Amino acid sequence: MRAREIETYLAELGQELQGLEIEQPVRILVIGGAFMLLQVKNRRATDDIDVVLKDVEHASTSPMYQALRAAVQIVAARHQLRRNWPNDLMTDALRDMGTLPDGTLWRSYGKLEVFFPPKDYILALKFLAGRPKDQRDIVALCRQLQVQTRDQAQRLVGRYIPNKQLQQLNHLDETLDTFF
Repeated sequence: MRAREIETYLAELGQELQGLEIEQPVRILVIGGAFMLLQVKNRRATDDIDVVLKDVEHASTSPMYQALRAAVQIVAARHQLRRNWPNDLMTDALRDMGTLPDGTLWRSYGKLEVFFPPKDYILALKFLAGRPKDQRDIVALCRQLQVQTRDQAQRLVGRYIPNKQLQQLNHLDETLDTFF
């Protein structure tokens, strides 16, 4: 997906949610590759849109979540997209990890409100994941945020993911060794 396609699909998703006549807007926090594409602009495309659902505690019992999934399926069918083109699989894990920022409203599309977290939050997640595919993103974010030392990076991760055991399980020290 390119930036224009992402905006088109999100706009259509908002229209579909509007048609379902839900009372409150569905609020999502965009992370991952779509964030990098739209905010950092170091990519041309992404496979999906990783999102965190801001107001849904338990997806299995939430009418709002069920409405979102129904609207997602309509847009997916219309454009031959994967059923999980907005991927919310990380929602629970990120809530459990530590501080989930509110983010800043980027766009409203009908009953869909799209938020972006701060760049330092995304950098913390990228450091924690430590995947080879995140290396370019880490370099780009470090450059924009002027993170130049291991100590700065460690403090940044600790701000959002304070659990030292979780940091160790994700091999944060090894990832930081790679960059600093």
